[in-house]
This record gives sequence, structure tokens and C-alpha cells, in this order.
Amino acid sequence: MTAPTTTAPTVADGATVPAQPVAHHAGVPVYRAGEAPPDLYTKTQLAPHRRKLAPGQQPAAYVRLTMPYRGTVPIALYTLADAEPMPPLSPRQEAAKRARRTCLLCGTVASAPLPHRRGAWLPRSGPVCRPCDEAHHDRYLRTCGRCGAEWQQRDSVDGRRCRPCRDAENHGRQVAERLTRRHCPDCQRQTATRDEIEAADAAEPYNFLSLDFPRVCKPCQAERQHRADEARRADERARWSELGPVRAWARRIVAAPHEYAIVDTETTGLEGDVRVVEIAVTDGAGNELLNTVINPGVPIPEDAAAIHGLTDEDVRDAPTFGAILPRLTEALRGRRVVIYNRDYDTGVVANELDHHHRAQAPTLPGVPLPPHAVHPAAAAWMDAQEWDRCAMKAYAVHIGEWSNYWGGWKWQRLNGGHRAAGDCRAVAFLLRDIAQTPDPF
Repeated sequence: MTAPTTTAPTVADGATVPAQPVAHHAGVPVYRAGEAPPDLYTKTQLAPHRRKLAPGQQPAAYVRLTMPYRGTVPIALYTLADAEPMPPLSPRQEAAKRARRTCLLCGTVASAPLPHRRGAWLPRSGPVCRPCDEAHHDRYLRTCGRCGAEWQQRDSVDGRRCRPCRDAENHGRQVAERLTRRHCPDCQRQTATRDEIEAADAAEPYNFLSLDFPRVCKPCQAERQHRADEARRADERARWSELGPVRAWARRIVAAPHEYAIVDTETTGLEGDVRVVEIAVTDGAGNELLNTVINPGVPIPEDAAAIHGLTDEDVRDAPTFGAILPRLTEALRGRRVVIYNRDYDTGVVANELDHHHRAQAPTLPGVPLPPHAVHPAAAAWMDAQEWDRCAMKAYAVHIGEWSNYWGGWKWQRLNGGHRAAGDCRAVAFLLRDIAQTPDPF
């Protein structure tokens, strides 16, 4: 390839000198984009002139074009005279060609096919010229979509609504809201007067009285309750294999509360070497058998004291766990033991027993017990008790609230006040609640 010194068109002696090629390839000139002679055409540009490439026709020149992702590529250019004519269009083809170039709205025939336009402002979709599209779009923006009035300025129509129509719609919404608040949402029976609603709204800003409207009438309340009960019974029937044993267990406790003991503890924390600061025992009906604070022998952390309210001052003169152990043993004798969070509280009691027996009765003289082993006397005391099922897991089955996070029934808060005796009474209450709930059959 050779490159001339001049490429762009120049003017010499009043005459325009055509642009020169920037290179040659196989004897064919190569031009920059926009500098090729006007009598040269690409293969695509020959079609509007009803010409196509003749057999064996070679490019008369090339033009360099920069294309995305391909870089600079040469595009072949051909002379119109060397191309052979295409066959003439049939009448049907001529009609189709003219239809693609004719505006549906004004009938103007364009020199090129018109874009197929569609929009809410056009009477119909199809080939539409730009002036018609812009004129109809402008008229659409100035026309109210509710009343059809056409305004002079676009500002007169906001959101396809003129000001009179906006005011009318706002008034209609206010009337509908007032009527809605005065009538039952289920059957549309009137359940409140205008004066009641106005008095509630005027009571004070951000008051909760206005939230009482609309009111549901008593027949509809009964119907809603009936549907809710039917849905609850259907759900209980579907999981009766789990729920049935829980109901039977709670009814056995309520029927013979003297055969059961409910135990709860308050501690110095949740993890590690947790010590007991309060313990309570009641029978299955919530009658108190034991209730005492305990000196744990270690300071009570502030975060634990913030939960149950017991401080070092409250337990300074209290007995140790070992001192109340005989009373605890007697309270549990011959009873099945029910604990809300059984795994936690049994672990706490076992830890206290281990501390007590390590100090009072070493296993063998001179033979230390491994750090993580439980003293045999503590293990024997734990094995001697009749531990019943965990009340927290049983109550979770009764409530039936599924947790996708845990993949099981959601554990419920006890709400006993975080004191041992109060938690025991709360467990007795929820056992009665489980037992008294009717079966879904």
C-alpha cells in the first residue's frame, strides 16, 4: 500500500479537488469514512436504485469504517453503472412498498419506509410519520382523559386530568371514604353515624379513636370468628399426630396435679458456669411447694440482675444450694417434673449438684475428678428424678406457629415475670390452656 500526501477535498483556482485515497489495496483505492466519491455505493445502497451486483463484479474502492467490537473494517464500494438491474416489482410488491411509506394519518408518502409506531395518543398503530406522531402526542398531553376536554397549555392537564376533574375525583374519594367508615366492610350495613366519626376525628391529633372505623357489625364478627375457628380446626386436624399427644399430656397433669411438680430457676447467666440465684417448685396446679433465693457464691452480673431483679444484696444472707437440697429433694419426691425450658434448667441444676458434691464428697481420696465429668452423686440424683417432657416445646406445638428459620415450631415466651415462682405459675396456666382447648373433631 502507498499513501498520498493529500486526502481531504481542497479548493484550487475556484475548483474543488476531490478527496484523495488514504491507501491502496490490490490496486483499489481506500478512503476514509465520509470522503469516498459520491458515485460509489455499498451493496446495500444499490438496492434503492433497483440495482444488484453483477456476476464477478469487483469493488471499485473501499471505505474504512470503525465498528463497535470489530475495530476499523474495510467496506467494499461499487459503481452503479457496472451493477445489473433488478427485476421490476410486481403490482403487489409495489403496493406493499407504498404502504410501508405511507402515513396512516395524513396519507403522506415518504421516500423511505416509515417506523411502525404505537401509543395511547395514536388512533391506531402502524406506519406514522414524525409530524403526525408529535402532533397527536402533544394533543394527548393537553387532553383530559376523564372529560375529554382539550386545553391550550400542557400545564392545564396533570396526570391526564384537568383541574375540574381532579377536584371532582378528590371529592368523590372523600365521600367514598366517609361512607366506607360508616358501614361494615363485609356487608355494607351502617355501623356508625357521621357525628361519631367527626367526634373521633376532632378529639385530638394522632388519636386512636378514629382507627375504630369502619366497624364490623356483630353478625359479620361472628362469621369472621366462625371462619377463623374452622381454619384453626382444619390446621389442628392436619397436625394432630403431634398435637394430640400434647393435649393428652396436659390433661393428665390437670387431672392429677399432685402427681407433678413444676420447677423453674433464675441464674447468673445463660452460658458457662451458671449458678442458681432462685429456685421454685409448685405442683401441677401452681400451688407452691418451694420458693427461695439462693446465695450462688459468686457475684451476680448486671445483665442477669437486669432480667430477674436479684442483686448481690438480695442473696447475701440466703442459703446455699446445698442447704436447700434436702427441701428440693423432698418437694420432687414421687412427682414427675415439668420444666418450661427443660434442657437449660436441668443443666443448671446438674451443675449446682456437681459443685456441691465436689466440695462435700470427693470421689476417691487423692484422685481428682476430670474437669468436664459430672460427680457420680450428682448424676445419681439427676437419674433418680422423673423428668417429664419439655413444656416449652409442647406449648410450641399447641400454638402451631411455624418458624422457617429454625425449621420447626416457634418457641413462645413464657411471660412469667422472670421470677421462679411466677414462671412456675405461668407454666401451670399454659398447661390448663392446652388441656381446656377443645379437640378439632
